[in-house]
Amino acid sequence: MMEDTPSPIDRHITGLTGKARPRICYLATPSGDLPAHLDKFHAAYGDLGCETSHLAFFRQPDARSILVSDFRARLLEQDAIFVGGGNTKSALAVWREWGLDTVLKEAWGSGVLLAGMSAGAMCWFEAGLTDSFWGSAYRPLDCLGLLPGGCAVHYSSDSKRRETLHAAQQTRSIPSSIAIDDFAAVMYVGTSINTVVSWRTGSTAYQTYCKGGTVIETALSAKQISV
Repeated sequence: MMEDTPSPIDRHITGLTGKARPRICYLATPSGDLPAHLDKFHAAYGDLGCETSHLAFFRQPDARSILVSDFRARLLEQDAIFVGGGNTKSALAVWREWGLDTVLKEAWGSGVLLAGMSAGAMCWFEAGLTDSFWGSAYRPLDCLGLLPGGCAVHYSSDSKRRETLHAAQQTRSIPSSIAIDDFAAVMYVGTSINTVVSWRTGSTAYQTYCKGGTVIETALSAKQISV
């Protein structure tokens, strides 16, 4: 969604399903179901041989849509669900209003692969470090809680994210966290980290926690993937 050429992570996600033609549904709620994002998703994953669909709360349904009236059954049929970027706080509010948060937990428990970038990465954790309040600073936000701890994204591309995360951990306003660079991704099996992958030299993820008032940050080893 942020790259001008096909991203290796899309092929990697498709491969993780283990299906020749996986069913994958896109949730663009964080962007207000921006049509350009919907089109980019269908083009990218359609080119990878996926059976694509999307669930939109802010747009009229089209031939590619899962209907809001039937989203539980349809989401539980998916091999993967991918959440896009945007405003994490607003997306969580919409999901909780419609009961989608409960369905996502049910999908996770039944083995559906859950994935996403930016807001779509943070949403799965207990907390995320976000700019969703539209202020100048990043703030902790309670998220879905499927994965333990906190999450920060776009980590090395903006020094304020590292500074804010460390400060929040020192005040105990966000728990031990995973911080993810652009062009890197973290795969969890259950609630444990399984693999970190990267498709740009130097990009990785970090585990951060506070001990005795000092934040400890450890870079994780990343496996390189390519198109």
